[in-house]
Amino acid sequence: MPPMTDADGALFETLRPRLKAISARIAGSDAEAEDVVQACFLKWLGVDRHALATPVAWLTTVVKHQSIDRLRRRERDVVTVEAAAQLASLMPPAMPEEFLLRRIAVAEALAQLLVRLSLSERLALVLHEVFDCDHADIAAVPGTKPVNARQHLARARRRLQEAEAPDAHHEKLNRDLVRRFQLALDGIDLPAMVALLAHEQPFFVPAAPQLQLRAGACANDASYRVARIA
Repeated sequence: MPPMTDADGALFETLRPRLKAISARIAGSDAEAEDVVQACFLKWLGVDRHALATPVAWLTTVVKHQSIDRLRRRERDVVTVEAAAQLASLMPPAMPEEFLLRRIAVAEALAQLLVRLSLSERLALVLHEVFDCDHADIAAVPGTKPVNARQHLARARRRLQEAEAPDAHHEKLNRDLVRRFQLALDGIDLPAMVALLAHEQPFFVPAAPQLQLRAGACANDASYRVARIA
């Protein structure tokens, strides 16, 4: 991928108002048009710009396609919400323990992602399966090629399918990490999810050590000792 030059950046910024206007006419939303143009910019970063015969036509085509995809996705979301509302009216209210079990399941899934997969594999799997991103959009995040993103996705699926039961360990996931992961999932917040998976941060915190006391010992006994259980 060639590095972004000043001319490349200037060309895109010159076309940005036009691209936004095209997207707004199709998607019907200025906010979504902003998102589409930014997604187009990510593609612009990842493409071989020297190989484009007409960059303006390429950018226009990308914005049109992504805007149509947004429109179709929004229509699908409306249908999904309406169907979910109908089902919710027929279902009894969820019990408090169900929310707890769901949080535990999310934490276990996140732990599998962090332990089993590399950074690129985590991004490829979550962006594709949760946010419905295509390989080109996924590749633009770490600055690689769509074929590499496709390989990362296939490898991630294979590793999770082949993963054996994890060994017991004395660490647990950072609670704040689980909370942010849950919020990003519930809100379909793509930037938050990318920042969460890509940024270096403390994933685990040490579990409180268990204490082992010698039989018959007391705190005043000279032979009293504390040992960490392995």
